[in-house]
This record gives sequence, C-alpha cells and structure tokens, in this order.
Amino acid sequence: MANEQSHTEKFEQLCAGYVLHALDREEREEFEEMLGEASAEERDLYQTMWTTANQLAFTVEQEEPPADLKERLMEIIREQQQDQNDNTVTNIDEGSPSDDKDRFNWSALGVAASFALLIVSLSLIFYSFNLNSSLSNKNNIIAEKNTQITQLKNELERKEEMLSILEARDVDLVMMAGRDVNPNGYGKVIWNASKQQALLQVSNLPTEASDKDYQLWLIKNNKPVSAGVFSVGNQNDAFFKIEQMAEADKQSTNAFAITLEPKGGVSQPTGDVYLLGNVGNK
Repeated sequence: MANEQSHTEKFEQLCAGYVLHALDREEREEFEEMLGEASAEERDLYQTMWTTANQLAFTVEQEEPPADLKERLMEIIREQQQDQNDNTVTNIDEGSPSDDKDRFNWSALGVAASFALLIVSLSLIFYSFNLNSSLSNKNNIIAEKNTQITQLKNELERKEEMLSILEARDVDLVMMAGRDVNPNGYGKVIWNASKQQALLQVSNLPTEASDKDYQLWLIKNNKPVSAGVFSVGNQNDAFFKIEQMAEADKQSTNAFAITLEPKGGVSQPTGDVYLLGNVGNK
C-alpha cells in the first residue's frame, strides 16, 4: 500500500509539471514512461489536468511562467497530498478494501480541482498585470502628447507675438555687426518704439559656456540699460522676443549691443562686445 501511495504521489507531482511544461528532460521521460503504465484513475487525472491547461490557453494571454512556478506548484501539491495522507491514515481502519478505490478517486479529483484553481488564479494575475501595464503605457503616451500640445501652443503664441511686431506700421530696423571678438557674427533688432516692443535675430554667435549668457543692452543717452539675457546653444540662427524692453524713444536711444556675461546677466556690461548696432544715423 505504501509503494502504491508513493507511486500515486509521484505521478500527480510529475503530471502537474508535465502539463505546465515545467519538467526537465529526465523528469519528462520518467513521466511519459509512468503514463504508459498508468491506471485508469491516473489517466483520468492526467486528462483532467491537460484539458484544464489547454482551455486556459485560449482564455488568457500567454505569458512566460515565473522561474519558481514549478517549485511553488510542487509545494502546494505536497501540502495537499500530506493532508490527504493524514486523512487516509485516520480512516484506514474504518473502511473496507473496496473503499480504497473511492478514496483515490476523491484524492485525484481534489488535486485536479486545486490545480485548475491555481491555473485560473495565475492566469488572472497575469491578465491583471498585462492590463495595468497597457493602461500605464497609454497614460504615458497621453501625457507625452499633452506635453507636445502645450509646447506647440506656446510656440504658436510666441510666433503670433512676433508677427504682431513685424506687422506694425511704425517699426525700425537696427542692423548689428560683429566686433573684433566675433567678426563673422551679425544681428537685427526690429523695434517698435511706440509700443516698447522688439524682436532680436542673431546669427553666427559662438555657443556660450554653461556658466555664461549673452546679454542685450540698449544704449540710452550713452548709458547701457539691460534688455534681457538669452542663450543660443548650438543654433546658428535664432529669434528672440525682447521681454525687458526699457522705456526709450528714438531720440534717447543711441545703439543696441550684445555682450557675453556671467549666467543670469549683470547690471552693467563686463564682458566682450560681440554685436553692436547704431540706431538711425547716430
């Protein structure tokens, strides 16, 4: 009886691993040999497990089973088998020999049901994981698209502001030429003095260091007044709206200049002059 029980336990364990494709080559060959000599009850158990696994394959998305899935299944089966063995020992003197077959059938059915429940639970976990991953990916895509939309809106607003300056009737164009430190550079200031608005275009300015900024100066009554800082990065040609345009009219404004200053700008110019342009004939 002990040998028969040991054979049944091993058959059930190998059967569970076989339908899960979790056995190594030697275990698989051993089970296939046992299956060739299996009893009717054992074949019923094998068919039940195999059918359950095949049906689940069509109801959930296939996933690579975790590396420790086999060991967890074996542990659950061993615990269930131990409980069944305890029940068998308790009742062995109370039943007749004919009850052994009934007990085996109930044991096989219990293992099959437990196995099916475990497969369903794992399948639901995998499905939930995939669903959450899919939702997370879609949320990331939506957030990325919203960021792009915001950037496009900001760029459109900036261009509309620039266009409104360009379309104004009373605008002056101040050409800026490169100085000794950067003779190939040049720029333009498109200036609407009445509305205190201006656009700056610069070309061929060297890429500034990370601790530096270019600073635009309005020379008013022969004194420099800061009109803001900017960086060109690796752009050869760049447009900027001058946000800090100082109050000045054509009579008091002498020139525009660009210097290279410490990051964030300074109150008075300290660096080399890269571009300079006189207003009118001054």
